[in-house]
Amino acid sequence: MKNPILKIGSYILGLVDRSIHWLSIIAMTFMLFLTFANVVGRYVFHNSIAFSEEVSRFLFVWVVFLGAAIIIKDKGHVAVGFLSSKLERKFSGKILEIFIGGAGFVFIGIVLAGGLTLSRMMNMYSSPTLGIPMGYVYWAIPIGASIMLVHHTINFVKIFTEEKEGEKA
Repeated sequence: MKNPILKIGSYILGLVDRSIHWLSIIAMTFMLFLTFANVVGRYVFHNSIAFSEEVSRFLFVWVVFLGAAIIIKDKGHVAVGFLSSKLERKFSGKILEIFIGGAGFVFIGIVLAGGLTLSRMMNMYSSPTLGIPMGYVYWAIPIGASIMLVHHTINFVKIFTEEKEGEKA
């Protein structure tokens, strides 16, 4: 039987992932329509939508950082797999996975710390068109990095806990 705390955590993380998935679809669709409307407005009516470029840019930042967290969950980032494929199912392959996982923790930690600092500092500035604090845009970095950290931790633990082919619990 699965630990109830892990079950609840897994359920919550699933909700977060599905929310990110749908928010990304909605944001990308809105960006598409907003950009299309701006192009039509600019070239047909000779009048553009003042806030369209700013909103599209801000939405894109959020989609990138939240989407990166989902990509980490699925282990979908671009990787050079030549060495790891040659060392698969060997002890040295496990060491390589642990090293890559450790490097991932360092990278995500740097992004998280830098994102927190940057988002706090940018609150004193406002966006030119909308007038919102720029910190709201930059909060995508630490929020995305936090979700990345959770998924990366789960993937890292799986290195040690997944059964090898042919083994049974």
